Amino acid sequence: MTVTLAWERRLTTYSEIVFCSDSRLSGGGNIDVCQKLFPLPREDAAIGFCGSTLIAYPLINQFISYIKNYKKNIDRALDGSELPRRFAALANKFLNSYIDPVDLERELLETSFLIGCFSWRHGHPIINKIRFDNGAKQFVASSSSFPKRISERLHREVKQFGMIGDLQHQYYQELGQHIDYGSADRINMEPFCALNSMLNNPVYTDRRRDLKGVIGGAPQLLKVYPFFRTIEFAVHWPDATSGRLFLNGREVFDFEKIQLPQLDARTLDARYPLENLAQASELTPPDEDMVPPRNGAPESALVIDH
Repeated sequence: MTVTLAWERRLTTYSEIVFCSDSRLSGGGNIDVCQKLFPLPREDAAIGFCGSTLIAYPLINQFISYIKNYKKNIDRALDGSELPRRFAALANKFLNSYIDPVDLERELLETSFLIGCFSWRHGHPIINKIRFDNGAKQFVASSSSFPKRISERLHREVKQFGMIGDLQHQYYQELGQHIDYGSADRINMEPFCALNSMLNNPVYTDRRRDLKGVIGGAPQLLKVYPFFRTIEFAVHWPDATSGRLFLNGREVFDFEKIQLPQLDARTLDARYPLENLAQASELTPPDEDMVPPRNGAPESALVIDH
């Protein structure tokens, strides 16, 4: 199963949407290298899921195709706030397309989605949950804020927060070790740190324990920025000293040269692969590589001798 989260991270001059999740899927055993967070082609939104891949994967693929091939989406003329409703409509069409369906009630009730997007219409980020309503027998979208029962202050101050999946009681207990529920008025990277702590604890990851190991693998991280940019982060897991780098749940091959930022899951130190690239002024050839102009070229011109 899953723990998937999305929240608004308010910085000094802007907000960003942060997504994170574990990487475990269950069924015939556990597999810990599975992508659960997906950037959307508009570059101002992303989606994550929990539950049955029988439902989630084809739905997400169809939604990505819908966005990519509908010009108002790519142009963002369709406001981001419309995306959760459009996704729910697509999900319901998907369900109606089943021919001689088996009983999917359990899979439908266990499968939920989080969509985070920036809205030019409302002027702030929006995070919605999309769940299956067993009464109406269809997927519905709803807004999502920090649970009031956990923290009234964060419920009031953090308008955009979503969690779907398993171990919700245990997760909020763990999150309380990273953030003061009584005094905090914003959320930084504490939800990611809390998930990392659980993924390092066999109580939650070992399927032979009482909780059946419903989460596992390396954490996944994705950010959506207000300037229309979505970036996936590679994660050093459990930390940079281990020498293991994961992207969307899978371990990166030794020969891969990825240009995405890389985050130490323990310290949260980020490294950008191009950060050490010299600036243009530092790339000026030394004097010995410069030769006088040839054949009447202007004296101000210098030619690099290759």
